[in-house]
Amino acid sequence: MIYIKKYQNNNRENTKCYGKWYGRVVHVETVDLDGLSEHIQSHGSIFTADVVQGTVKKFVQCIIELLLEGKKVRLNGLGTFYLSIDSSGAESMEEYSAQTHVKKVRVRFRADQSDNSSYATSQLTRRAKVTTNLPGSPSADDSGNGGESGGGNGGQQGGGTSGSVEEQP
Repeated sequence: MIYIKKYQNNNRENTKCYGKWYGRVVHVETVDLDGLSEHIQSHGSIFTADVVQGTVKKFVQCIIELLLEGKKVRLNGLGTFYLSIDSSGAESMEEYSAQTHVKKVRVRFRADQSDNSSYATSQLTRRAKVTTNLPGSPSADDSGNGGESGGGNGGQQGGGTSGSVEEQP
């Protein structure tokens, strides 16, 4: 179940969205590597949770290594990891120096949007069960399958965000 918290857009500069109500995803838990390993094992894996955990740790180390070699890493059906930079400007091409002007290097991820990917927006939207009935909330509210998770903003800026009750790591 995907839990949605309602919020009102209070940004007066965005006149198309100001005052309208939207939804944000409420994350009820963060599953760490231990929890993910146990979850994988619970699906009948022949590997124990500690073997899965060791494999995932090596997997993460290898992705970072490959990214730092200037490669993108595509996991078919999941998505692609790649690097991007924050860079300050130089007055001319000759004055630009990567060592001086690159301020930050970031890891980015783009979900696989191919038709056969379980992570494609169309697949997730179709499979998602969404509700504004938050865990521990006594009030009954709407719930349903897919199609209502986009923020209801008709393509306008300002809705369909992925806010969280938890602090982001």
